[in-house]
Amino acid sequence: MPRLNRAGKDLGRVLEWLLNRDVPDSEIGSALNLAKATYSRRKDADDFPNYAELLAIGEHFGLSARVLQIAFGWRGEDELILLDVEEMRQYMDQAGTAVLGNEGVRRYIEARGEPDNPLADAVLRLAALERTDKRDGSSSS
Repeated sequence: MPRLNRAGKDLGRVLEWLLNRDVPDSEIGSALNLAKATYSRRKDADDFPNYAELLAIGEHFGLSARVLQIAFGWRGEDELILLDVEEMRQYMDQAGTAVLGNEGVRRYIEARGEPDNPLADAVLRLAALERTDKRDGSSSS
């Protein structure tokens, strides 16, 4: 069984979510320079996607490889503090956290009084930026 992100999604589903379109296996295989039959076997491997494959996928699709590597467990969540705003949006989108709304997540974290977790710190930073964008009249999504 292939690796899943922390929300239980496989690579194909994550790419569809982030790119907001269908991403066929043939396109993922092409991004990895794998023949269709080879990719068909590879995508079911226990270590799929590996660190290097996520780097190639990120480059091909214009996504942050670091975000993908954190999402699929090849990097620790402590590296979330290194993400810029766009990378944090990608991380939250692939995890499905955007469904909850950043403002609601921010209020929940602050109410708990424990924002010392790297993910919580990053969410609070992103929520602050979005509030600033709304005040300035621009849209960040």
